[in-house]
Amino acid sequence: MRKFILSFVIVLSFVLVSACSSDDECSPVILEITSLEAEYSCINTPYQMDIDLSEEFVIIRSQFVFDNLVTGSCMPQIDFVAYDLLIGKKALTSGIDNIDYDGLVKNCENGQFSLTVTFVQNATTEAPNLTYHVLVPKLDANDIINVSIVTIN
Repeated sequence: MRKFILSFVIVLSFVLVSACSSDDECSPVILEITSLEAEYSCINTPYQMDIDLSEEFVIIRSQFVFDNLVTGSCMPQIDFVAYDLLIGKKALTSGIDNIDYDGLVKNCENGQFSLTVTFVQNATTEAPNLTYHVLVPKLDANDIINVSIVTIN
């Protein structure tokens, strides 16, 4: 009986090890994002919030840096233990109806993150320089985020 149990345990171990092999395809992981509007009741941040950037973004990881780089009508005390703030600027040739953000996607092969920001433009003749932002789950210091900007006319 002991030989049977030992044999059964060994066979079961091989089955479990082979079931957890690294040959499985990896799937990208989508992380939830939020905004200053949703978390802190800020209003109209594309027009009401500003940061001295041009066609680029930064990741803000502390309240001190946020207070020194960002200006505007809504300056909340952000929970930087839970979040990092990705914030950037984009110059457009017309106004916008809205800004859409895909979820933050982590590539399982290289560990890098990607975010797509889509500006849905309208027919107004203004040419705004808009601030976009997302609150992302707290990142490691060496994490890389690639941001793609899409404009839809």
